[in-house]
Order: sequence, then C-alpha cells, then structure tokens
Amino acid sequence: MDQSAADIVIFFGRFHPLILHLPIGFLVLAFLMAFLSRKERFAYLRPAVGFVLLLGAISALVTATLGLMLARSGDYSEDLLFIHQWAGLILVILAFSSWFLYRQKEKKSTDKIQKAYWASLFVMMVFLAGAGHYGGSLTHGSTYLTQYMPNGLRALAGLPAQEKGPKLIKDLNEADVFADIVHPILEMRCNSCHNASKKKGDLQMHTRTALMKGGENGPVFVAGNVQESELIRRIHLPDIDDDHMPPKGKTQLSPDQITLLEWWIDKGAPFDKKVAEVQVNDEVNAILRTLADPDANKTEVEKLLASGTALADPEKIKAYKSRGISIKPLSNKENWLQVTLYKNDPVNEVLGELAEDFPEQITWLDLKDTPLSDAGMEHIAKFKNLTRLRAEKTGITDKGMSYLKELPYLEFLNIYGTSVGDEGIQYLQNSPNLRRLYVWESRVSKNGAARLQESSSQLEVNLGFEVTVVDSLTVEVLPVAVGN
Repeated sequence: MDQSAADIVIFFGRFHPLILHLPIGFLVLAFLMAFLSRKERFAYLRPAVGFVLLLGAISALVTATLGLMLARSGDYSEDLLFIHQWAGLILVILAFSSWFLYRQKEKKSTDKIQKAYWASLFVMMVFLAGAGHYGGSLTHGSTYLTQYMPNGLRALAGLPAQEKGPKLIKDLNEADVFADIVHPILEMRCNSCHNASKKKGDLQMHTRTALMKGGENGPVFVAGNVQESELIRRIHLPDIDDDHMPPKGKTQLSPDQITLLEWWIDKGAPFDKKVAEVQVNDEVNAILRTLADPDANKTEVEKLLASGTALADPEKIKAYKSRGISIKPLSNKENWLQVTLYKNDPVNEVLGELAEDFPEQITWLDLKDTPLSDAGMEHIAKFKNLTRLRAEKTGITDKGMSYLKELPYLEFLNIYGTSVGDEGIQYLQNSPNLRRLYVWESRVSKNGAARLQESSSQLEVNLGFEVTVVDSLTVEVLPVAVGN
C-alpha cells in the first residue's frame, strides 16, 4: 500500500474513538430491555429489542472496521492490540448472533433457542466489557482503571494500597535525578500516550531504554542542549499547535516541572547520578526542596491558611448576617472567614463582638471608608490570624497602629487616606510577614517609609503616585514605592 493510501486508511481509522460508544450504548440498552421485558409490566419493550440489537451489531461492525484501520498506525502495543482486536471482532459476531437468535425466538420460541439467545446475550456483555477494558488500556495505559481506585476497593480487589498524593523524597541529596525526579514527571504527564501499551509517534517513555531510543522523529532530547531537544521544543509550543505536548485537553506540565526537565537535560541528562552529584542553581534548588517538603517554599501566611482553623459557630454567623453584617467563608474549606463592614455600620462595636465570637477564624477584614477609630483597632488586635486588613479612609491614627504589632501573620495593610504618619508605621517593624503596605495620602514620608523598609527586604511600601512635569507639554505620573 502506498503512503497516500495508508494515510487515508489511518485518517478514517481515527474516527474509531468517536463512534465506539455507539455500540456500547446500543448493546447495553438491548440487554437491559431484553432482561426487563421478561416481566409483564415491561413487556412493551420486547418488540424494540431486536431493532436495538441490530443497531448495536451494525455500529459494532463499523467500529471494529475503523479500529482495524487505526491499528495500522503502529502506535499501540501488539500484545494488547491483538487481544483488543479479537475481543472486538468476537463481539461483532455475538451481536449479530444475538440479533439472529432474537428473530428466531420471535418466530418460533423453543427452549433451545431461548437458552441460546440468553447465552449469546450474556457472553456478548462479557466480551463488550473485555473489549472496552483492553481498549482503555491501549489508550490510557494498563493502570487507567485502578490508578485512582480508593484503597478500600483496592483491598477488595486484592491490590496493594497506594499513597495519596505525590511520593515525597526522604533524602534529597541521595535522590536519583532520573528515577526520583524526572521519571515521575514523565509518568504523570507523558506516559499515558507513550507507554508499554501505546507508543504514539512510535515513542515510548516509560523506561530509560525506551526514552533513549526516541520515536519516529528521532531522539526526544539532546544531552546538554535544551534548545535542540525535541521534548522541550514541543512543550513550549502554543497549546493550539498540533505538535504541542501534552496535547490540548490533557493536563499540562507546570512551570516547575518544565524547569526540572530542562535542568536535567542541561546537565547532560544523567540517568545514574544523585542530586548531590549534579550542579543545582537557586531556582532549581527551591523547586527540588518542594519534592521533599511541599511547604518548603511557602510563606508563614500560606502555611497558616493551608492548615485551616476550627469551624466557626454557624448559628452565630447566621445571626450576624441577619443584622446585615457581611461575613462569609474565604474559601469552601479550611473555615477561614472574611468580613466586610460599611460606613453605616457601628464598626467599633461590631469589631468588639466579632473579636469575642471569631478570634481565630477571621483572617480578612475590609473596613475601608467606615467610621473605624483607634478604639476599633484595639479589637482588631484580637484577631490573631488576621492576614489582610483594609482600613483606608478611616479615622485611625498612630495610636491605633500600635495595636497591629500583636498580629504576627499580617501580610497586607492598606491605610491610604488616614492620619497615620511615620511614627505609626514604625510599629510594624516587627511584623515578620508584612509584604504590602499602602500609605497614599497619609502623613507617611519617603524617609519614614525607607526606615520601615530597612527592617524587611520583602516589604514594599507604596506611597502612591508622583506627578512630574517634564516639559510644558508632558506630564509623567509614576508610582512611588519603597522596597523590592
């Protein structure tokens, strides 16, 4: 067969996955209708069984034919493909046999024909399940059915329990670069199409030998040369490109996973070296640390929010809402709360009540443009897990700022348009997690902001915008920020 004819065959073969659900639906429906119609109340289904069986048999024949065409692409394991093909062909024979026996049964129902009919139906369902299973194994790998099986069901099936989430590396320096770091990435993101059962593009990536062999386009990587490595080139293609990997619709590699693959190739694509034997820069080192400890690069605030807190009393929350107080979950889990008060609310009084009822749960407070005063700031100090406070355009002063030194997790603070000055923000010097401070149109000076910033290299103090006249026709408006 010449190449153009072969391409046409494979082109039509690719319709196999599109229609294979038709015979499944028809044949399962026919079986259920036949089974139910044995009861008098469902007897009205009996005349339709033969028609549905015929539709299932014809669609199974078309599906099997297209499957044989698709098999010519050579992208699949021959052993699994052999089983899947024959299971599908036998299924076609059984579907037509069931339809034929149904017709015979309707013409002349004998005990022998009845038994043959039901035997054919049951065996047909067995082969339908088998063909579907092996088809799924060809497409998604042999573990596709059990990969996410709960451990309870795994025990019933006689399978070993599996750990939830990624397997953590115990000793990072002793970890094998390929086996412990690179291979798990390929297993998660590439091997569903390039495994022992399926070799799309004549490429398998499930073992070292297969990976080094490459595919129909040659080697997938060039040791020591990231730019010339086909694997990396395809990863960076736009996701709408036909050559982009993983294909659009599949879970994509994360930036960290791409960085690790590039690091591995750049360092010569070692298969037998440990991490301690390979040069690691700061960026890669930070990513590697997360493989041993997922919280390694998280801030204290991120760790806090991820850890969750005790459940707030839902009746108390309901009571606040009935008074018009906006109080709602920060997310669908972890029990954190965010509260927004408005200019007509008795803010200081409400804050005192909230501090008594939810001292641990409230982590976001939005009090902008409200009658908040220093008395309310004293209550705010009791929200020990507060991470975000918006207090712009309120009546707070330097005295009120003194209470914020009691909040170790405060990360974001906006006091724009207040009377707070240099003395007030100095109370924040010992706030270890503060990252953003907005002080537009306050009494904070550049020098005061710079002094505060000296206490933390991670803090940015935003002073707003500065207008500079460049010439008679040009005005520049630039943001003024102190910090990194």
